[in-house]
Amino acid sequence: MTSMSRSSFFFVFFILILSNSILSFISFSRSTVSVLKKDCAASADFRQQDLSPELYRQLTESGLYPSDWCDLLTTTMLNSHFHPQHIFPDNTFYLLYKKSCYLQLKKYYEAIWGNLQYFPVASDDISYEDSWMDSRTYGGNRHHEGTDLFGPVSQSGYYPIVSITDGIVEQKGWLPLGGYRIGIRSDSGGYFYYAHLSSYEEDFTPGDRVQAGEILGFMGNTGYGQEGTSGRFPVHLHLGIYITTPEGQDISVNPYHVLQCLRKKIRKYTYY
Repeated sequence: MTSMSRSSFFFVFFILILSNSILSFISFSRSTVSVLKKDCAASADFRQQDLSPELYRQLTESGLYPSDWCDLLTTTMLNSHFHPQHIFPDNTFYLLYKKSCYLQLKKYYEAIWGNLQYFPVASDDISYEDSWMDSRTYGGNRHHEGTDLFGPVSQSGYYPIVSITDGIVEQKGWLPLGGYRIGIRSDSGGYFYYAHLSSYEEDFTPGDRVQAGEILGFMGNTGYGQEGTSGRFPVHLHLGIYITTPEGQDISVNPYHVLQCLRKKIRKYTYY
């Protein structure tokens, strides 16, 4: 084999190796982003919002990550198939191959997590469990799309319910299922639903602005009937969290992990 032939051989060999490496890289990167689908916000894994208090603290309080921490949260959730144990900072492939889907998903995470400030009950002895999607029967067979919070004092009207976020009153009044309820659209776009209230703190109307930590009303047991019905179940707060898609569809997400992350951020009130 002549020197030119050997050179040509090695050149072709190098090109083949390079091509194979490029194809492998493309295959790997596309495989990485396969978890990101246009409708993933409707998936059970996304709706769980499975974020531990420790990871939430690292993302928001450690100072190790950029101010746009919801971008990091989005990447972390995707790279762990929505059940993270560690933080994953690289969003390169998502922006390269599925930028619009990625940015929309980031908006959803911002809506849920971007404006959280206070635990919704002004007390440090509140209990709750992860009852997401448990069976319910009032009004027909359905699933529980929220978290119920209880206090040791079973008196209706005893515990103040405060706004988790800054936002705007979007809904207020009676629902046969939720009783007296109030819905706050947070500044980041999430809808926070507080139900079964015994009463409201003031005469809120849709469009009113509320601040995080402001008293909205008081824990009660209203609902499951016509307006004014109460006492058909124990006193508690039902908290729901929803995102709204560009098509106008409301999707509920599990509030349990949000509550876990806010567990120590309690607004205290003193009465005279």
